[in-house]
Amino acid sequence: MNAPLLTTPRVEPFFFDAEPGTRFSLYHAPNPQVAPRGAILYVHPFADELTRTRRMAALQSRAFAELGFAVLQIDLFGCGDSCGEFSAGRWHLWRDDLVLAANWLAERDTGPLTLWGLRLGGLLALDVAAQVRPRRLLLWQPWMSGRACINGFLRLSEQLQDPAPGAPRSTSALRAQLAVHGAIEVAGFEVAVPLVKAIDACDAAQLTLPPCDIHWLAYAGSAPARAAANAARMQGRWAAGGAQLHYYQLDGAPDWSGAGHLDCPELRAATASLFAGEST
Repeated sequence: MNAPLLTTPRVEPFFFDAEPGTRFSLYHAPNPQVAPRGAILYVHPFADELTRTRRMAALQSRAFAELGFAVLQIDLFGCGDSCGEFSAGRWHLWRDDLVLAANWLAERDTGPLTLWGLRLGGLLALDVAAQVRPRRLLLWQPWMSGRACINGFLRLSEQLQDPAPGAPRSTSALRAQLAVHGAIEVAGFEVAVPLVKAIDACDAAQLTLPPCDIHWLAYAGSAPARAAANAARMQGRWAAGGAQLHYYQLDGAPDWSGAGHLDCPELRAATASLFAGEST
């Protein structure tokens, strides 16, 4: 694989050789003026949310690097600037990409690993955690149910807004259309049945996690008590494997499905405060 030479603190773009093709990545070298804190591997969100949150993820990555963390951002297969069409994306390939990236960080002795996932990237980070065994998981507004994520994605379909007779009127109708045609386009992103089935099947409550600290930061929206109760249920399920959940509620409700770049300064500020005061 082609990899950056680590000489001075900087952001270095490069490509991983992977199967199939290559993966675009950004490496944020840690601040050499502070003690090394470990490595952070970023797991980006799904479809257009990747594009909308690019700047937010970059700002947080730079903040982590200033604190002494080595940060790696990788575009998964078929996403962003990596090779492959989005329609060819597969959950198992994305898991393989993260294992490859985690191994790359480990080979450079960058210290204990944190998996940092945003939205569906949070669920993917949880799913791959048993394989890469991170010291810590950082979840930003994660989807806990893959099926719920796909339903939310399907609601973006223009077909649901189409007044024409016979147009689909529900996510169930769109799922039926997907089953017939093998793929469906939503908001400019074509998804195929194999990827939808794999995401549907992923449920955080059914995952067995390795011993690690989980920091879950989320906007509670209009139902803070329900969100907190859901987090408590998750802790009960994950504690058997030695995972310890720390849940943090934030005020507000960002428009994840809107247009244009999205930033969540409260989320970044809470994360910076958490990591600045935490020992490695």
